[in-house]
Amino acid sequence: EASSRAEYTASGGDSKLSAERVFKGFLVNSYTSIKAELNNKYFIISPTEGSFVFIYDFESFSVDKEVTIVGVENAMNFRFIQKQADLFNKITPLFVSRYPQNQSKDFISWMKSVPNKYIHFGDFDIAGIGIYLNEYKKYLGERARFFIPDGIENTLHEHGNRQRFDIQKFTFNPNEIQEPELARLIETIKRKKEGLDQEILIR
Repeated sequence: EASSRAEYTASGGDSKLSAERVFKGFLVNSYTSIKAELNNKYFIISPTEGSFVFIYDFESFSVDKEVTIVGVENAMNFRFIQKQADLFNKITPLFVSRYPQNQSKDFISWMKSVPNKYIHFGDFDIAGIGIYLNEYKKYLGERARFFIPDGIENTLHEHGNRQRFDIQKFTFNPNEIQEPELARLIETIKRKKEGLDQEILIR
């Protein structure tokens, strides 16, 4: 059961015999230098703009507990995180991509093993809030909160999309929301009947 794909290939000529996952982990990004530890070695996360760092051995990965982990829902926001730095000037953020989406279980597993706080940076619509509640808040509890920028009501008014609201369905009970700011955002979305892509915040 503990055999690796290499051992299976050597003995049977077919690496597909093994159920071992060969691609695990998650992408991280940062516009500031973040000290980290991986496999008992220290290194600095400071990717050149346009590149990211992929954490494979996430089981041995850690950053200072004062670093806030920011989960980014959309690939464009993750790519251009430097252009959104003003949104996170009150914290020391390390950004983690939701994609590849099938890697999210690895990220949740890692987050359960570290003390860091989590902020979800996603779309400002019912679907985005559902992703946060069902994929993250459900497992991280009080350590997690949904990112709500200043002036979101005005931004919804100016750039919101009615069609997005019309085609989306609630996958959660709004009356069970424990975060006051998030509850107010949901009420705003329901009242205006509009949704908003997070890409609008890329400056």
